[in-house]
Amino acid sequence: MLDPPGFSCPGRLEKVHNLTTHLKHRCGDGHIPDAALIDLELALVEAANNIVLHGYAGRSDGVIHLQVRLEDGAVTLKLSDDGAPMQKGLLSACRPFSLEGESGRGIGIIQSCIDCIDYHSQNGVNHLTLVKFFSP
Repeated sequence: MLDPPGFSCPGRLEKVHNLTTHLKHRCGDGHIPDAALIDLELALVEAANNIVLHGYAGRSDGVIHLQVRLEDGAVTLKLSDDGAPMQKGLLSACRPFSLEGESGRGIGIIQSCIDCIDYHSQNGVNHLTLVKFFSP
């Protein structure tokens, strides 16, 4: 299967909604349960916000690239950016979080919404893959 065409938006907080709009458009055929789509949307927003806040950390020239791949029983989101790389092991450790805290919840939220997470940085480009399984 060929990878679907990607979507890109500026790496700014006020533009993250464009990523979720693209996700909903790609998943709009109704075959994905609402609960799975909500989990995907929440994980995407948290991941994109982390890219903007931590990866780009104030850079105004950042761009976030998104590919959405639909398969029977799974949706795969592939995000890439050229911001600062994440600390090794940050996504693989269990991340409990406080509902009262003002920050530090993003990774825990992503982990609770997504079934498989993969991250690597190569040649100055960060690659985050999020997979959500569902029953059609």
